Amino acid sequence: MIKKLPVWLENRVDPIELLFRIIVGGIFFYAGFLKINDLQSFELSIRNYQILNDPWVGILAMTLPPLEIILGISILIKFLYQGSLLIACMTMSVFIASLISLLARNIDINCGCLGLNTSVQIQIMIDILIVLMCIFLMKYSKRITRNVSC
Repeated sequence: MIKKLPVWLENRVDPIELLFRIIVGGIFFYAGFLKINDLQSFELSIRNYQILNDPWVGILAMTLPPLEIILGISILIKFLYQGSLLIACMTMSVFIASLISLLARNIDINCGCLGLNTSVQIQIMIDILIVLMCIFLMKYSKRITRNVSC
């Protein structure tokens, strides 16, 4: 006979999943909040990458901060969770590719990422860690969903 788990144990939150969710969601929310408070500086940061031309720089500067805030909140509260994690992972991949392009073209700028004053190499490592956390959260979420549906 299988004993039913107590409610407090059945509904427990995995501490690693919670930590990663707070880190990833918090980073996206914080990054979007920083950018939305100073859109002109953010637009200048985008221009410094020398990847996009004029109409696209403004469009990206206006749309990326709200997207990051929405993603951060969605990840934190697990609303449209899988999709939010996927978009966050893709967004981070684009950020990583942009940073790698800076290295390849020998452009030395302050990327303006998270308000940190780090080198491009350090920022790439930070972004890779965020992608890995997103992947973990996606895998963990699928595993939990699969176990619940059985």
